Amino acid sequence: MSAPSTRQLMTAPAGAPGGDDRPRIRRGVQLQAVVRFTVLEAWRSRLPWLLLATLACAFAASQFAAELAITEGGRFRAALLAGGVRFAWVFIFAVYVIGSLTRELNERGFEVALAMELDRSTWVVGKLAGFLLPAFAAACCLFPLLAALSTPAAAAAWCLSFGFELAIVVAAALFFTLNLASVPAAAVLTAGFYLLARAIDALVLIASSSPLLVAGAWRDFARLAVDALAWLLPGLGRFAQGGWLAGQGPDAALLALMGAQCAVYVVLLCAAALVDFHRRDL
Repeated sequence: MSAPSTRQLMTAPAGAPGGDDRPRIRRGVQLQAVVRFTVLEAWRSRLPWLLLATLACAFAASQFAAELAITEGGRFRAALLAGGVRFAWVFIFAVYVIGSLTRELNERGFEVALAMELDRSTWVVGKLAGFLLPAFAAACCLFPLLAALSTPAAAAAWCLSFGFELAIVVAAALFFTLNLASVPAAAVLTAGFYLLARAIDALVLIASSSPLLVAGAWRDFARLAVDALAWLLPGLGRFAQGGWLAGQGPDAALLALMGAQCAVYVVLLCAAALVDFHRRDL
């Protein structure tokens, strides 16, 4: 049997006479349809090939750099490969999410979906889930390669933590794109959010104990401001550390804390995007 079309999925009548169950069932089917077609769009685009190309370049660069290492060449190669892939794939997924959402909004595809009784919450949650699935799948695909160069436990911990990091970046890109409706502004703010979240631990250390800052009101204000940012931003500098692949990986408690932090920020960013998106006139 062939798969039903999007219009059939979103307008199929309910069979049972229970009036309270029909909206819930229809919304679940609509959500599955949005997720499915978002994943298919990612698969049929140039995203997989771009990820493979950056992985090949990072692997070649790590092979060359590992020749300079005297000992532990495999783990040194794994750390270099993971570091290069991390920044490249974060950038690629952020740009892809921004471009995909902007194109769909500009082409009025969302308005067509609204005409088929699809509400905005279902569309946003479905798009987010459809973006998160390729991100986690890409992170999992790195496991065999990293496990061959390092230990399986360290590779699994790094890939899981990297998936959490990609999820936060994808949610941030969705939030800025839906709220700003501008590709340059969304790209700049997503990059600023990521870089600031990556460097927030170092900024806290500098503001609290750096000898370069003269003691006084300015130092106290800087410390309070940085501490406030540390409470608001995720500590992405602690995610997917390259040292895990060269030595001992993190424990289960730390990974659980990262997973909880990822879930909190993804939910908050999605909720914030929904609040502003519901108030927009399309």
